[in-house]
Amino acid sequence: MIYKPLFNIDLLHAYFLDQGDKKYHADNANDELSDDEKEDALRSYNLFDFIEVIPNKRTRSIAKNHRVLIRNHSKGIRVLTSTLSVNSEEGNDVVTRYNPLVELSNDIVFTFFIKAKDRFFLNYTDITEKKNNQLYYLSNITSSVTNIFDADGAIEKWEDFLITERESRKLVYNLEKDQEFDTNTPKLVTISSIEESLIEDIEDKVTNNTTLTESETEIFDYLNTSVQQLKNSGVIGVIQVKVAGDNATNLTEQVDTEDIQTGNFDLEKQCLLKNLIDFQIYIENKKTFWRYRQKSENQIMVTNQEHPLTKNGKVEIEKTDVTPQPQGTLFFPNPTIDSITKEEQDYYSEIFI
Repeated sequence: MIYKPLFNIDLLHAYFLDQGDKKYHADNANDELSDDEKEDALRSYNLFDFIEVIPNKRTRSIAKNHRVLIRNHSKGIRVLTSTLSVNSEEGNDVVTRYNPLVELSNDIVFTFFIKAKDRFFLNYTDITEKKNNQLYYLSNITSSVTNIFDADGAIEKWEDFLITERESRKLVYNLEKDQEFDTNTPKLVTISSIEESLIEDIEDKVTNNTTLTESETEIFDYLNTSVQQLKNSGVIGVIQVKVAGDNATNLTEQVDTEDIQTGNFDLEKQCLLKNLIDFQIYIENKKTFWRYRQKSENQIMVTNQEHPLTKNGKVEIEKTDVTPQPQGTLFFPNPTIDSITKEEQDYYSEIFI
């Protein structure tokens, strides 16, 4: 028996990995760090310094009953399953494949909450505001956003996984139904006690700008409150990976393997995919206008454009980069993450010089 990876998820945050203006991942290769620089950045990177990835109760039960291990990694999580090696034919060759010791049924869904634990996380992360009733959803179950399998072996941006408010409400509804199913002492009144068809009718009315009844309004407000409660706890997103996902995005496949007794390759077994499933998600850092307050001259200068916030490296700011331009020579330091204000739709980093 050997534990083999079922899938990996890496959450790569630009604030910690970028070097000033040079990005860990960029659309333009000229703006990107070299491979050696990326390796250096990853050496000191630890996702769990600022984020938690937490399996829900049902996923913990699935792991226990199916000999699945969930392990933290500096870049994310590793999900492994116990397997036995089996032989399979590929052309004229015999190859080794890996058969889960406990079969993973197609309907199994691994669910994780992505939870920010750094109190300044929203200051340095390009993310939808907490007041918005939207969550990020990383899944191979069909939704309006990118399928997580698009991030298998290629980096996808975090912003591509932001689901709509309607989808966020439905997600929370389904999560609460799971929670109720898995508890011995269910609450008397919960979201899950509401019929799904009624919720869909309410959502259709909202989409069509049709007035809700008093009871429908109460349910709709309850759903929104539930999304907010989840976000207020620090949860920014949900991962759901299904063994047999939509559009043929599967974690396993059926393979004809060798029957030890006959030597024939006609024994169909569930096997892990030949290539490691490695999801890579890149979380963008926030960009702000940098507002310099020069006490001695009682002057306020603001950068002409937004600049990225990074823990490492430096963005060079010259006096021609700010308005009004100062007289003489001034040193413009990069801002910290603890002093950020929002004015209308713009964010400002406050810097005293």
